[in-house]
Amino acid sequence: MENMVTINLNTLHCNREAQGSGGSAPYLWPAMLWVDKTTATVGVLGALDQDAHTILKRGMKPGDTVDIPAKVGTILRPFDDDLSNHVIIVTAALWEDNESPGYAVEAGYRAFQSTLRQAIADNLLNLNSTDPQTVADAETAIKTAVTAGVTQGISDSLTTGDKIKIATGIMTLDSTIDSASTSFSNLVNTSFTLTFGGSFGGRLLFYRDFTRNGTGDVDTPSVIGLGGWAGFKFLFSGGDGIIYAVNPEGQLLFYRDNTQNGTGDVNTPSVIGQGGWAGFKFLFSGGNGIIYAVNPEGQLLFYRDYTRNGTGDVNTPKVIGLGGWADFKFLFSGGNGIIYAVDQQGRLLFYRDNTQDGTGDVDTPSVIGLGGWGSFLFLFSGGDGIIYAVDQEGQLLFYRDNTQDGTGDVDTPSVIGLGGWQAFQFLFSGDNGIIYAVEKALDPKDSYEVAGSLQVSAVLCAGERDAVGAATQAVQSAKEIVANLEEEFQNAPASQKPFLRQQIQEAKQQEAQAKQQLAAAKQALAACLARTPPPERRPRPLPVA
Repeated sequence: MENMVTINLNTLHCNREAQGSGGSAPYLWPAMLWVDKTTATVGVLGALDQDAHTILKRGMKPGDTVDIPAKVGTILRPFDDDLSNHVIIVTAALWEDNESPGYAVEAGYRAFQSTLRQAIADNLLNLNSTDPQTVADAETAIKTAVTAGVTQGISDSLTTGDKIKIATGIMTLDSTIDSASTSFSNLVNTSFTLTFGGSFGGRLLFYRDFTRNGTGDVDTPSVIGLGGWAGFKFLFSGGDGIIYAVNPEGQLLFYRDNTQNGTGDVNTPSVIGQGGWAGFKFLFSGGNGIIYAVNPEGQLLFYRDYTRNGTGDVNTPKVIGLGGWADFKFLFSGGNGIIYAVDQQGRLLFYRDNTQDGTGDVDTPSVIGLGGWGSFLFLFSGGDGIIYAVDQEGQLLFYRDNTQDGTGDVDTPSVIGLGGWQAFQFLFSGDNGIIYAVEKALDPKDSYEVAGSLQVSAVLCAGERDAVGAATQAVQSAKEIVANLEEEFQNAPASQKPFLRQQIQEAKQQEAQAKQQLAAAKQALAACLARTPPPERRPRPLPVA
């Protein structure tokens, strides 16, 4: 079955802009690239050239959000083979409108798409490297090549008069704010965020380890908390979408991720602990409303959130560990009464809270990891014996405690995240493969975010869609020919202008014919869609000129 992959860039949100009191006037250059894993070929699609200078909003200021029109933000491509054969890359450049001529913007956008496709093809092998530095070098090479290509494309399109105005300060070309990209190796319906100019940070991100067996690649998060999450003292999951936090005032807060699929917005907490929670050395959940804490005296305390709905008051702990618990490097729960610890020698220890009701005495651990566990930057459980770790290189590692009874030897991890995981403020699991992350707080000059989605649907009226796509391309090509001829006419000597004028007239006739063919193709597509199943099952139509 043929499938349609649709990229939607839905909204642009401004966190901060450097244009001053008048606000900014941003516009987007979108590109959807696909990499065929079997042939290593790279393709690219974008908006029409004529839409490359679509100002999203004039006077955009911090806090503003604007809808991105479909002619700019929606890109579709059908695939008639297995989607697992392809990787989709979504890239966009964000520009600030000044005084660039429209033809210069269109020329730059054409160069953006062509050089981006070629640069990715040239660096494809290094982009797939397991070495983070090799990948980073490839990304830098791509950005350098695209910047040079766009600069040259714009320069070549400028007239002599334009260049004089720029040199004398009469004309100011549009300025680039930033570019951003994300990739998808698993083509399923999902949401994503592109950040331009620099993130404010402090956002709550949602990742998913789909395989939960050490074979997956955990990447491409969704944003489910828009900011402020980096300011907490403690942040951890209680399972079932519950997230506990301790604010600077020492209150215990209750949040809920209702969807647990990366689509929700986690906000508006309830206060379930009135104060004093910031003074603990460790604070973590044991599941089923259990909260473990280690006080400054090194005792292990047992709390219970009985309601687990944000209405209770969590107080009055019981002591279930008499001392020494503050000396550990890491301390976290594995569920079902299991508590993992890393001691000063870097060993991984296994404890069990057998009663899980606050009456037991948790002591006498087993050693299940012989050394090296103290060097990790993050260490936390994913449930069912899964232990995630982030090493000094920023890789996300997958371990498994197969026995979960204190008798096993936990070693030999798999790498499931290739780099960058060390940069987070908090990192913790939400069970069922969910991994929550919080960015560190930042202070950028510019900060914009695009909220987008990837959608996969069965293609309806495939032949008619192909005809619309081909006709659209023909119109675009005809327009390019006319524009090039008109530019040549402008700079040509008088002796050549009659000949060029005739060529322009013929090119415009061909453009008119192409538009007629496009109109006919649209009618055929509309007629086909009228015969298809109800609207909720239809994919969105192709963008047209």
